[in-house]
Amino acid sequence: MARLEDKVCIITGSGSGIGRASALMFAREGARVIVADIRGETAEATAHAVCEAGGTALAMTVDVAREPDLETMIARTVAEFGRIDVLFNNALYVNKEHALRDMDFLSFDPDIFLANLRVNVLGAVLASKLAIPHMLERGGGSIISTSSGSSMGGDITAYSYGSSKAALNWFVQAIAATYGKRGIRSNAILPGPTQTPAKLDWSTPEMDRLFLEVLNTPFIGEPEDIAAMALFLASDESRYVNGMLYPVDGGQSCTVPFIGVTRALMRN
Repeated sequence: MARLEDKVCIITGSGSGIGRASALMFAREGARVIVADIRGETAEATAHAVCEAGGTALAMTVDVAREPDLETMIARTVAEFGRIDVLFNNALYVNKEHALRDMDFLSFDPDIFLANLRVNVLGAVLASKLAIPHMLERGGGSIISTSSGSSMGGDITAYSYGSSKAALNWFVQAIAATYGKRGIRSNAILPGPTQTPAKLDWSTPEMDRLFLEVLNTPFIGEPEDIAAMALFLASDESRYVNGMLYPVDGGQSCTVPFIGVTRALMRN
């Protein structure tokens, strides 16, 4: 039997990358998928791919930084399908110019910080707030959020991005604590380096070589690797899993920080 048979699943940021891979994977497992993305044309393209493969999908243009867009997304989903079983908060704030300006702490810009918060935190929090009453009506549901390994420690760059994902982690676990006894699970995925369009836009072969130095896999992850964890968390297989922050990072977080030094010494 399909793992998500008849479940209604909203996936934000699903026009490309992890969200698109998840939409296609969820649909193959029987889900009816709401493909939400700030770029309407990419949402339509993902929904078309789902339908071409025999699945059911509805595309929506949604800016998760705008509460009215989220209200419309939830209301239209319920009107079309009658329920919400899974909410996958996957949308990410992507602005290359802002990212380049967020690399020097002494140039920290509150506007860049707030822009990250509006999408990476508030977008997920408000979407969850709007979806939860519909989940409660049916006795439960699964909320999944895409966080980041950057949320788990200090860095020397990406101050706004990393801190926004750390804030998201708190809400993920707070929702789990608040609604877990009423059947709603809330978990986060913390991807490591993943070959999404956003990552491919700024990475270089040298950066990939360095990523492979810290990964404990012989390859850099693909969007489907993250989607596979999302599928597990969306399915009833994870019914006893709540409030967890799951690294899906090629094992980069499983080692002591100085492993690179040890490896270099052993090579020499």
